[in-house]
Amino acid sequence: MGTIWKFRIPILDDFEIEMPRDAEFLMVGAQDLGAYLWARVVPERDKEVRKFKLRGTGHLVDLDCEHVGSFLIRGGALVYHLFEDNDKSSLR
Repeated sequence: MGTIWKFRIPILDDFEIEMPRDAEFLMVGAQDLGAYLWARVVPERDKEVRKFKLRGTGHLVDLDCEHVGSFLIRGGALVYHLFEDNDKSSLR
């Protein structure tokens, strides 16, 4: 059995989020004044750091990234696309 957790998405090109291993992404969206990623997690699992890239429409994105979701902010004036960085060679 899992639990749904919410993770804040910083408005940065590249960032990391620590979450329980094997978290399943459910959706991304704006809430109040922030952007968030919702995931189903098993809280008791070991934590892992997952790497993300945030790109605006028309911006370049690496082909080894997997699309997680897209969301609107500022009343729809800006559209962002969240990708998980699957390039294992860049892991710390």
